[in-house]
Amino acid sequence: MAKLEGGGRGAVRPAGARARETVRRCLRAAAARLPEVFAPGTRLVVGYSGGQDSTCLLHALTHSRFDLDILAAHIDHSLRSDSAADAQRVANLAGGMHVGISVRRVDVAAYRQALPGWSVQQAARTARYQALATIAQAHSAAAVLVAHTADDQAETLLLHLVRGTGLTGLAGMRMDETLRPASLGPRLAELDSLPDHLRLVRPLLRVPRSTTLAYCAELGLALVEDASNQSRAYTRNRVRLDLLPALEAFNPAIRTVLARTADLAAEEVAALDALVDDLHAVVSRAPTPDVLEYDRRLWSVQPRALQRRLLRRGLESLVGGLIDVRAAPIEDALDAVQSAASAATYHLPYGVELCILPLTVTLRLHGEARTRTLPKSWGPEASRV
Repeated sequence: MAKLEGGGRGAVRPAGARARETVRRCLRAAAARLPEVFAPGTRLVVGYSGGQDSTCLLHALTHSRFDLDILAAHIDHSLRSDSAADAQRVANLAGGMHVGISVRRVDVAAYRQALPGWSVQQAARTARYQALATIAQAHSAAAVLVAHTADDQAETLLLHLVRGTGLTGLAGMRMDETLRPASLGPRLAELDSLPDHLRLVRPLLRVPRSTTLAYCAELGLALVEDASNQSRAYTRNRVRLDLLPALEAFNPAIRTVLARTADLAAEEVAALDALVDDLHAVVSRAPTPDVLEYDRRLWSVQPRALQRRLLRRGLESLVGGLIDVRAAPIEDALDAVQSAASAATYHLPYGVELCILPLTVTLRLHGEARTRTLPKSWGPEASRV
């Protein structure tokens, strides 16, 4: 366990003072944007690993003027032999800040065995969010707050670019989003059930990691370091340790540039989503819960970018989530709709049948060519932290 020593009273270092003000300013901005989350007395769960980012967030929230009801939550992924000992140290640190903590142990290695093609980090992320969701539900929390920073945002955007992405991938992580824990992957064996939704808030998303380190150093906050963060066995760590420093040789402000790019893309995606919501209501109808029909004439006059989003929106409404739907079947389906002169059928993931007729484009769940008991598959994806 590391401890970052700060100065004594009256010996405030300028960097530390700036760090605290930066963090406070970001929390105030988050509160202005999400007043219902930061309202006095609101119960919130804060993901707490013991590292510099989550320590900074937990300390700043518990020493703010928001008067929040804070519970720390630590997820032990069981990936290291000393993880249980680290979890106890994390719990002790939370107690030292006079914050209650819930510690949940999950077996990520066992969970991953049933998910061929998944990375350790992807399995750990799904397990972590599912466990956090159950903790939030058990304590009737309004949201789970996590300490992702501008550096995490830059890493996420680069990961998406390296693996291939569209505009949504360029948007990276959102400050405020709602996840469906069941759509992330199969339910963990350790969990009896999952809540329908998890509200996830990232109030430090515009704060550099150097600022959270300066914050902890100035206040002398003890940290629990995860040695796996330095392992190049993980793709995200190679991006952090190798790719980003190389890019800084071209642009020293690359982390800020990438985070700003994600912000701009997120605004574009939000505008497109709102447009597609309105358009979807005009060009489609749902005669039954398993069927969605589009007016082919109205569909055909839309730009391909909107057709793509309409199709994804329709699929999502039928199957409940698209986390493992790749670009290829979507693009092939769009080509089929465009080229079909008469009746044609195309099979999409999850057993959804795309029926192309002269006047309609129909999505049918459990189409005739597919069994009604087709299991949901969980394919690999570009994980976010």
